[in-house]
Amino acid sequence: MTLGCVALVAAGVVLVAAAVELLAAAVDRHVVIWQAVPLPHSHDGRILVIVVLLAGSVALAALALRARPAPLVVRVEGGSLRLPPDTLDRYLCDELARDPDVVSSRVWCAPRDERLSAQLWVALRPLAPAAVLRERLGGIATAALRDELGLAADVGEPVVKVLRVHELPRYLR
Repeated sequence: MTLGCVALVAAGVVLVAAAVELLAAAVDRHVVIWQAVPLPHSHDGRILVIVVLLAGSVALAALALRARPAPLVVRVEGGSLRLPPDTLDRYLCDELARDPDVVSSRVWCAPRDERLSAQLWVALRPLAPAAVLRERLGGIATAALRDELGLAADVGEPVVKVLRVHELPRYLR
């Protein structure tokens, strides 16, 4: 469960409790849901506290629902290019997957110091030559970004993992 889900559940609990308190205050009844939280005894003070809690929980719920990755902004000649967060990651994973020795790959792209930076993690088939493939896969990623997309990028040396036979089912899903 992510932090956003926990915040959303907490906001829901606060909203329901605040609704009960507001309803009780509206019909001039005294209902205490939060025993440990000292609320004012006057109805006006209680309504003010509940409205503040309601506004805070709505803001918390909005933040929890809004928590999605920011778009990737890449500087290019003549301006900048705004891409959905994982577009380049998926593109490079597809390019790396064309190699028959690649079982699975993950790519993280981010702008660093006015340039695009890409980090690669690649799982290779058993008995694959890791040193040769490390160079070749780095070159494939660099060529895909530079030649096909026209983006200047710093591609880090790929982290490769040569899988064992018993590890293959986990990566072949």
